[in-house]
Amino acid sequence: MPPTAVETRQAGVWGRFDALRGHLYEQFQGIPFDPDTGLPPERLQQAVDDYLAEHPDMPRVLQRAHAYRLVVTRAQLCIDPQDWFVDKLNHGGILCRLREGWLHEAQRGPIREEAEWCDRALKLGLCRAGIDLGHISPGWQNMFRRGLTGLITEAEQSRAAHGRDLTASQAAFYEAVAIVYRATIALSQRFAALAASMASSHPEHRERLTAVAAVCAHVPEDRPRTFHEALQFAWLMHELIEMEGELVRSMGHFDRTYYPYYQADIEAGRLTREQAKELIKFFWIKWYSRTRGVQNGKNFLFGGQHADGSDVTNELTYVALEAYEELNAPDPKLSVRFFPGTPDRLYDRVPDLIRKGHNSFVLMNDVPAVEGVVRQGKSLADARTFLPIGCYEPAVDGKEAGCTMNIIVNLAKPIELALHDGIDPRSGQRVGPATGLPESFVNFEAFYAAYARQLDHIVERAVACTAVHEAQWPQINPSPLIAGTIDDCLARGKDIGEGGAHYNSVGCVGVGLANAADSLLSVKQVVFADHGMSLPEFVAMLDTDYAGREAERQLILKQVPKWGNGHPEADGLAKRVSETYCGRVNALVNGRGGPVQAALFSLNHRIHFGRDTGALPDGRRAGESLSPGVGPMPGMDRKGVTALLKSAGGLDYVATPNGAVLDVTLHPSAVRGREGLQAMVGLIKTFFSMGGYALQFNVCDAETLRAAQQEPEKYAGLQIRVTGWSAHFVTLPKDQQDHFIALTTHRV
Repeated sequence: MPPTAVETRQAGVWGRFDALRGHLYEQFQGIPFDPDTGLPPERLQQAVDDYLAEHPDMPRVLQRAHAYRLVVTRAQLCIDPQDWFVDKLNHGGILCRLREGWLHEAQRGPIREEAEWCDRALKLGLCRAGIDLGHISPGWQNMFRRGLTGLITEAEQSRAAHGRDLTASQAAFYEAVAIVYRATIALSQRFAALAASMASSHPEHRERLTAVAAVCAHVPEDRPRTFHEALQFAWLMHELIEMEGELVRSMGHFDRTYYPYYQADIEAGRLTREQAKELIKFFWIKWYSRTRGVQNGKNFLFGGQHADGSDVTNELTYVALEAYEELNAPDPKLSVRFFPGTPDRLYDRVPDLIRKGHNSFVLMNDVPAVEGVVRQGKSLADARTFLPIGCYEPAVDGKEAGCTMNIIVNLAKPIELALHDGIDPRSGQRVGPATGLPESFVNFEAFYAAYARQLDHIVERAVACTAVHEAQWPQINPSPLIAGTIDDCLARGKDIGEGGAHYNSVGCVGVGLANAADSLLSVKQVVFADHGMSLPEFVAMLDTDYAGREAERQLILKQVPKWGNGHPEADGLAKRVSETYCGRVNALVNGRGGPVQAALFSLNHRIHFGRDTGALPDGRRAGESLSPGVGPMPGMDRKGVTALLKSAGGLDYVATPNGAVLDVTLHPSAVRGREGLQAMVGLIKTFFSMGGYALQFNVCDAETLRAAQQEPEKYAGLQIRVTGWSAHFVTLPKDQQDHFIALTTHRV
């Protein structure tokens, strides 16, 4: 076994994280690659180009595999002797550029028409659609159970099982899996040899380097045996998959996956609890060092259920939460799943961290999440082991190619289109069906039918375009490195882009629910109920962005009920919009034969879509951001958090199998002391008992945020939950800072 702790405990290598933190934060800046360890990027690029030129007719999956092999076996290396983990390969972004070239080739050829529509739809603020290579997760459990050698063996056995029925495509796939995994093993052995040689030249770090060499000599070739080996395995595979061009958006179920290794180390005396916590800090600071706290974070899951329905929570859960608290960084981000069997200790621990400013959490409710994906065709046992991909989107570890953000739809834009007979008023282009001029709508139901038809058109067109894009996935981005970790891909001899996984889903995310609902209610009340204004007059007012009509805009803002206040009519319309949207999405099938799955959250797309959406009947001005998640427009929920939960809790979250989230902002005084903590826990439990899907919090006050704007150096560590991730407040653009200040001013 590697000398992770027993042989190094007295050598002074432990308890060093705080002293090394500044050094580790800079670890990806100006990396000093050893020129004697391999080729520089320009020569590496030439080697790849030469190989591909010599094999122009080779299947794409094999071209990708051999390009990968050349990069990882020949690129320069670097090992930091003060780090417990190795990772640094001078790959020069070669594989990403190869993928981008193939994508552009497809956009000029077989998917040209659909790519042009997607580009136009995005520019007009209708939707974003196409192939999603940024929301995927490998099969972490499969990798750890078998090691890469085991996966190679399984690929060979599956190939043999096809016998004479083996196709050329399957043969190429199996060969590619073996190539990339053998190359990955060779890379780890290169790291092991370099660490061993450095142990002699860096005697002051000999103990750590010797341990690192032993770990790299064993994983990822074989199954991990220790906590250190498991962490190294995961980190190296993360780096290599992202080097290839995919974004790994789930690092797995941390306390379920890593607990056996942690437990074995503790029982054997190889690690103490504090040493395990320090390894986690060395591990997690890598993500923070990569993003510098300004990107959207990496997702680690805690809590929830095993496949048999029993509670996952264990001692490693709390060790990791301690490490997270002491690390005090916005990345990685942690997802915590709750279900009826979750212990109160976890219910207390997570909100306590959030109210102390460690808010990189999303809290998820297993009840609607599990039922939602079961309804979409997953087994109950598989559904119970879901991972949140990206931010909130469930996918089954090792069995699903969950492309959770293929499609993002602006739910407010169909309001504009319904008011203009399918024509985008900002560009003058027809982008939707002709559903009638404003004067043609005799009642609200006729107008709602036009809205629903415009929404259906966007969704259906986006799904069709995505299917055409995904048909070219095997030519754009063959992925044997990931596919070999997915059960049915190996059994079938099919890449993930060919529909090889057991479950093949496409996510469709709806943005701006509150804007759609509030706008519909405004039209219903102002035009069809009160008759205070004709619909053509209303449209004329919107087309001028309320110019000279501020009195009318204020009346709409203050007198027409808004989503988020527990008002029955507003809540009923929001639920109706949700049902219209989710019902249409969930009835569709994607190009890989799996379901299209609805979601309701916004991320930063509410800002991007808002810029291309004109003034709306809810009083929102042209270009302003749309509403966040399933929550109200900022400032429109005036009845407190109880009314907010009543509104949001009334939606059917089983119908959002691709996720949904409610943002909640609380004043620090509301959660102070034991009583405040219990109030926060009660809020969470209440929302979950109502069937709510997920919550994320900001606990802050406007005074502190304003002070941080004025003296950022004094508030460098202040974290804010931006959307599906957290960031340091002082790093945000001023307009976003002002948004969060405004968000807190009406809270109590």
